[in-house]
Amino acid sequence: MYMNLMLYKAISKQYNDNEILTYVNRMIPQNVLSQFKSDNYQVDQSFRVILQWFKNDFMKWMPKNLQCNICNAQMNLQLLPGNSWKVRATEIYECIKCGSKFVFPRYGEIRKIAATRIGRCSEWSMLFGAILNSLSFPTRIVHDYLDHCWNETHIGSTWIHIDSTLDYPISFNHPHYYEQNWSKEYEHVIAFTSNSIEDVTRFYTERWDTEVLIKRMKNKTDRKISMLSKEYLRL
Repeated sequence: MYMNLMLYKAISKQYNDNEILTYVNRMIPQNVLSQFKSDNYQVDQSFRVILQWFKNDFMKWMPKNLQCNICNAQMNLQLLPGNSWKVRATEIYECIKCGSKFVFPRYGEIRKIAATRIGRCSEWSMLFGAILNSLSFPTRIVHDYLDHCWNETHIGSTWIHIDSTLDYPISFNHPHYYEQNWSKEYEHVIAFTSNSIEDVTRFYTERWDTEVLIKRMKNKTDRKISMLSKEYLRL
């Protein structure tokens, strides 16, 4: 839990780092940037352009079960835990047939994620959040504390769900998608900024009053989140 807090604190600080934001902004192709800016009065269409570019052209998904690209055999995984948020862990894959290796560091540094352009939901949301911040859309990272994370972007007066790993239009403002399609059973979903955390669970469930709130009361979840917030502020 402490390492998670350290990671999201570091990511949120990077979202405010002008050098990092300039670096990632320069990676956006000019034609994508032009289309994004030209649709200022149709926000959903602007985000369609940037989301589709990021998912289809820029980033690569890292599967959990890797097959050798030489002989197509299954690769064994050795997981080396990291000792800081900068490298959270290192996955070393070795082919059981030909012995070829593939190394996947789980970076927390946005520049390195942008350079490697590969990852899972955490790497995707860390980097995509930086890209949106570089486009002057305040964006934060969100974690469901089950097995997924995504972003929220402040548009108008509201924080909007954005998930760069999903296909458009589901990737834009479909907060109930996970519960409806992935059978998520939420207890708490947390959004992180550099100086605060926010409990955003109620926005991602349609069962807040009938199930989630009852579970939270039983497990004293609000108390846990309060303690989490105090720990986060001390970092």
